[in-house]
Amino acid sequence: GNDAGGIATYASAGSQFVYRALFVMLLVTVALVVVQEMSARLGVQTGEGLVSLIREQFNLRLGLFAVVCLMAANLGLVVSEFAGIGAAFELLHVSRYLSVPIAAVVIWGLVIFGSYRYVERVFLLLTLPFLAYPIAAILGRPKWTQVASHTVVPHMLGSRSFLVMVVALIGTTITPYMQLYQAAAVVDRGTGIDDYRSARKDAITGAVFSNVISMAIIIATAAAIGGSGALSSAKQAALALKPMVGSGATALFAIGLL
Repeated sequence: GNDAGGIATYASAGSQFVYRALFVMLLVTVALVVVQEMSARLGVQTGEGLVSLIREQFNLRLGLFAVVCLMAANLGLVVSEFAGIGAAFELLHVSRYLSVPIAAVVIWGLVIFGSYRYVERVFLLLTLPFLAYPIAAILGRPKWTQVASHTVVPHMLGSRSFLVMVVALIGTTITPYMQLYQAAAVVDRGTGIDDYRSARKDAITGAVFSNVISMAIIIATAAAIGGSGALSSAKQAALALKPMVGSGATALFAIGLL
């Protein structure tokens, strides 16, 4: 779930509000675990995806409404992903007008001609750069007492900008495609009721691990540039990785963003 829009949002939360968003992320993690586990359970118990179940359980009008909402959300998501691809390549001095069309063709080819099992393994390997964030969070020497306090005790602000950030954190973490994917994945794998415990563990650990990385992004960014305001560029967000790799922070951030 840590996609381009997510990285930008978490980094911006650390840049603007330092550690204040950590308590929000703790609550969001609980919500994500609940929602993803429910999606996995529905897939295992029924052998169907969520859209199919919505169509069966509700009338055509409600089913259509759900699908339209999903398409709108996914359209916004795809736009943010390609914006992330463009920003990542521009950090590597490649124009977005070149990188985005090429990426679109490559992704289309993977979807149409690629093997899901192979692509899944490649993409899992590509998530390894995210492990840089917990290391950067430690090397950035944040004030751990503040980190702990802001994680377990709310330090909310009543400002409009903080409220917008909270909504953005929820929206970028609990996204519709993740629930549809979770249910579809267990169905496509042929996961039966006897394997439910394994599917449940997969859903819960995946959600927790994803948000541990999200919180590490906030901490690393807060330690590096916290209090400097909203992010103005991807290069500014890359500074969060500077304690770990120094001058290579921009390149590593670009790889992670990509």
